[in-house]
Amino acid sequence: MHNYDSMKQKHVRKVCQTIDSPITIFDYFELGEMMVALLAMMIFGIVIYSWKLMFLSLFVTLGIGPVIRRRNKAGIFLHLPYRHLRMSLPGLVNPGGHKRFSD
Repeated sequence: MHNYDSMKQKHVRKVCQTIDSPITIFDYFELGEMMVALLAMMIFGIVIYSWKLMFLSLFVTLGIGPVIRRRNKAGIFLHLPYRHLRMSLPGLVNPGGHKRFSD
């Protein structure tokens, strides 16, 4: 059998098994933003065929969205509407009552 210990010491580098930052495209857009942009192009460009709405939604998604996300804490698009509009969505994400689901 071959012994690969010497090759392992020279050429191997440890890789973290978790993703500590979101997957980005062009080092600026997150993967979720690109998926929303593709969905907006499909809905407003193909199904409804409204160029103005498509460009407006792309501008908001790819122009204004990343700027807001970079200047604020993580989860700004999820937590801000819940806090200001006093929304309550009981279920898996926001279980109602004083039930304890973990720990």
